[in-house]
Amino acid sequence: MPIRRSRRRYLAIYIEGARPSGQDELEELIYSSLLRLFGEIGASKAFFKIISYDEGGGVAIIRCGHECLGLIRAALTAITDIRGRPTALHVIDVSGTSKALRERLPSRLADLRFIRDEGS
Repeated sequence: MPIRRSRRRYLAIYIEGARPSGQDELEELIYSSLLRLFGEIGASKAFFKIISYDEGGGVAIIRCGHECLGLIRAALTAITDIRGRPTALHVIDVSGTSKALRERLPSRLADLRFIRDEGS
């Protein structure tokens, strides 16, 4: 019987406010948030990886299993400060392939900037 390959999801996130200084710090923030919310067993189920992180633009792409998408989204929402400075992580898009996500990302970011400019 063949083994099924795990289905993956790719999340594009926008970091508003204070930003992590690098990909390692972002990964540590997410993992510590998972530990606080779901404990060691929950955090071990949430297989995730930072695919890319643009510190200047505040945009990151994260890969995770489709079954732990809710865990990752909750952990991202629970991150409210970085090094004592306020921050917010917004999921701006979710896709089944990184190619489709990267194709849609410019229009999603343009929509996000339009909404933020309109509100000011």
